[in-house]
Amino acid sequence: MTVLRKNTVFQVLLIIVTFSFFQPAWAEKASGEFTAQQACPAFVSKNKSTNPDNAKILTGNKYAITEVLTANNPSWYRVVVPTANPQERWVSASCGEAELSGGGGGGGGGGSCNTAGQADSYVLALTWQPAFCETKPDKKECKITDPKVYQARHFTLHGLWPNKDGCQKNYGFCGDIKSQKPEFCDYPAVQLDDDSRISLAEVMPSVTAGSCLERHEWHKHGTCQTKWPMEEFFDLSADLARQFNDAGMAYFMNRRIGQQVRTEDFINRATAVLGPAAKDRIKLICDKNMLVEVQISLSIDLAPGIDLEKLLTNAPAQDKSQCGNTFLVDAIGQ
Repeated sequence: MTVLRKNTVFQVLLIIVTFSFFQPAWAEKASGEFTAQQACPAFVSKNKSTNPDNAKILTGNKYAITEVLTANNPSWYRVVVPTANPQERWVSASCGEAELSGGGGGGGGGGSCNTAGQADSYVLALTWQPAFCETKPDKKECKITDPKVYQARHFTLHGLWPNKDGCQKNYGFCGDIKSQKPEFCDYPAVQLDDDSRISLAEVMPSVTAGSCLERHEWHKHGTCQTKWPMEEFFDLSADLARQFNDAGMAYFMNRRIGQQVRTEDFINRATAVLGPAAKDRIKLICDKNMLVEVQISLSIDLAPGIDLEKLLTNAPAQDKSQCGNTFLVDAIGQ
């Protein structure tokens, strides 16, 4: 009898210990808005990849959030997709950006996701503007169709994003403005001297077009770093964009406009000019089989004058690219 009791107690303890070590991540009720940065499947069951009507979230669309998986480091969001049946679907956090009610996208260790000065890495986001304009034709900068302009033949600057482990791209709005505005031009204007504005306008066509992307990038991302004032932050961002283009990546794309390119060839070229670390630090985002964006992971050692190659060396690895085996290099105005 005593032996049986000991065995029973042992089994109970074993169950408790096993549960504590292998306890799954639980979804939590949440509210907010998820903005899709790429087209992604919307699953009824994320574990089984169930999607009976092949529902997708679409680039640029916003979806109401009802649940989040692991709030301190979100991996999946449950959102409302009005065209789906049933409407509530799971989408990967890597498919867009979330703004949870109360600011940020989940807490991280050592502070909230909207407290300035807590970044531990950066992401440089660059856009292939012709493909972007296929998905956002109503943007003012997309009315420019001259094949000789900078944005037709170079990667343009989307932004420079301070990241914090546990928050990732949801680390944002660390200044007076704590949530995204309905329109980019609803943010207060950024104040730049003539030289900085001219420099930024070349690599960020929205500055000249007047669609105000620079306002969004400063108030969401720029306010979360404390190293540089506004002008220096944008000067540094523009320099990094030019470094990537001038390393030979703009030339690579120009030689292949209108053609299908192997994703592996793009990564191999980036590795050849930016060092072996580039292979795991560059994430490609495609939509409609076109390369739309390149996101480059940079180390916390970021400072003016440092070569882009050096910043990749100690940077955290990126998530897996969202492109297939090949992608189209889109031409401007098509």
